[in-house]
Amino acid sequence: MRRKLAKAAVVMAGIAAIAGSTAVTAQAADGTPIKVASFEQCRGWGDAMKAQGLIKGYHCDNMNAAQQWYLTPVY
Repeated sequence: MRRKLAKAAVVMAGIAAIAGSTAVTAQAADGTPIKVASFEQCRGWGDAMKAQGLIKGYHCDNMNAAQQWYLTPVY
């Protein structure tokens, strides 16, 4: 249990440092897919926004041949 909490804290700190949470929140507010670096980053951001109650759920999509990942919020 401690490991999971420590890992969650590290993920949240990384999200805050990388995302500039206001930009991600503003973009997520209108349902626009958010480009992310990897599937892991997509899950981290999605889980964080869901935990904060900003969204009900999310999808991590690999939308193109360039293997770019996008987070799509669900309200």
